[in-house]
Amino acid sequence: MIDHNNLEEFADPSTYDIEDSSDTGVAFYTALAQETGGPVLEIACGTGRVSIPIARLGFAVTGVDIVPGTLELARSKSAGLATRWIEADARTFALGEQFRLIFLTGNAFQGFLTRADQEALLARVRAHLHDDGLFAFETRNPRWATQEGHGEDYAGLFVNLETRAEEQEWPSYRNSSGHKVRVSRTQAYDHVAQILHWTTYRRWHEGEQEHTKITRIALRYTFPQELAALLHYNGFTMLRQYGDWDLQPLSAASPSILVVCRKRA
Repeated sequence: MIDHNNLEEFADPSTYDIEDSSDTGVAFYTALAQETGGPVLEIACGTGRVSIPIARLGFAVTGVDIVPGTLELARSKSAGLATRWIEADARTFALGEQFRLIFLTGNAFQGFLTRADQEALLARVRAHLHDDGLFAFETRNPRWATQEGHGEDYAGLFVNLETRAEEQEWPSYRNSSGHKVRVSRTQAYDHVAQILHWTTYRRWHEGEQEHTKITRIALRYTFPQELAALLHYNGFTMLRQYGDWDLQPLSAASPSILVVCRKRA
């Protein structure tokens, strides 16, 4: 399906933090932690962008991720907090304990490219979720090229499901060395697999020399009713569903699908 490990975007954790220094999702998942109490588990936690603010409120937080470099950065950012960072595959990990809140954010759910991957993840969530706990995540709402609305209004992260061979410019940034990095992307959509393949080009100059870094990532898009069925047949009851971080109802124009679930007995 893909000829790479789908982790190229996360190979440089410091750059990842520079490119996404926002607090997107922090308020939403913090509110759920306050609703459920701890302990809290974040799957595909990355550098702890959302978990660490939750830990600062006094919750015991565990983060699981498959990329060791991101976990090293998370550890350095969370010194003195009640945090634990574990390198493991989200489809197979076994911690031998349960959590009041389990969540994925950063659209990490889209990194599980097949139904088998999604079901393996959900099985691990069920095994680690307290009977009275909550499971929550967000995923991009699939959008077609004919739709009007938010397509390019969210820093390019919410794009139409189409193939674009020409490079599209994205916001630039300054890297850790202070050099301005120009960013562009191409995309190819596989309609049958429901996977969008992004190729990102980062270009910067050091003196007269231009450098280019190319990364690839594949993202699975799951449609609303497909998602509802997936959760139902894997033992979850969907309690709430939203279309954005302002908790608006899901619609065709919504950028995201946010769900909050409980496991069925």
